[in-house]
Amino acid sequence: MNSGDLAAVVVTVCVLIALVALIVVLTQAFALMRELRRKLEDFDAKVGPALGQLADTAEMAQAEISRLRDLLNIAQKVAGLAESAGAATARVAATPVDKVRSAISVLRGAQTGSTGLRDKAADEERETASGGAGGAASGQTEER
Repeated sequence: MNSGDLAAVVVTVCVLIALVALIVVLTQAFALMRELRRKLEDFDAKVGPALGQLADTAEMAQAEISRLRDLLNIAQKVAGLAESAGAATARVAATPVDKVRSAISVLRGAQTGSTGLRDKAADEERETASGGAGGAASGQTEER
């Protein structure tokens, strides 16, 4: 055996060792890929229903948000009505003396059994019965 044959044997043994090492690495890589595939399938089995529930929850949340928007719109309308009622109350309260006077006159009329309109009609009848020119003139004015 000469040195060329010895070199060929050493190279062949090194190639065989490298080939075995490559086969071992590839086998481990394939095993790792199979395990990764199993883990992904498990993950998909667990996450799939959760994503469905999440979509349902998002739809329910959207419906609740829409309902809250409607409630806020109603609350704004109620606040606007309350504000206008407050302004009207302020206008009414601004002239309480006039309101009290008109209420007193209505109450006096109710107490005597007549209202201002009945008193006016009675006055017109008295003028007409007395034959005064004022009664006829006032009757003509009212017809216009």
